[in-house]
Amino acid sequence: MKRLILLIVLLISITLPVQAATCRTVNDREICILSIRRSAKNYWEYRATVQVDGEVRPMQVYDCRKKISIQDNKVLELFEQDGTAEAVCSFFKPPRDAFGVASGKPGSFRGVNDPIPSLDVKNSLKSP
Repeated sequence: MKRLILLIVLLISITLPVQAATCRTVNDREICILSIRRSAKNYWEYRATVQVDGEVRPMQVYDCRKKISIQDNKVLELFEQDGTAEAVCSFFKPPRDAFGVASGKPGSFRGVNDPIPSLDVKNSLKSP
C-alpha cells in the first residue's frame, strides 16, 4: 500500500517540459510562432516557422531590416500584410547602444536628431 501511494506521488510530481507557442491575434487572424531562431551574425534576421489560422507555413528567413522574407527555394518576397512578419520581427527587442537608442545609427541621440548641428565648413570659410 505504501509503495502504491509513493508511486502515485512520484508520478504526479514529475512534470514534463511544455513548449507553448506564442500566439497573437492580428486583423482577426491568429498568428502563432512555433519555432524561432535569431541569426548570430545578423541580429535582424530570424528563421521562423509560423502558424496562421491553423495552417503551418514552412520555415522562412525574415529579414527585418530590408522587410523581406526568404523561402526555402531562395525566393525573395516583401512582407505580407497579414501580420506574420511583424509578429516575428517584434518577438525580440532590437539591441540598444549605450544611450538606450534602438536604432544604433550614428548621428541619432535618443531617437531624435543630433542636438549639435553639423557645421558647414565650406560656407563658414567664405568671407562676406
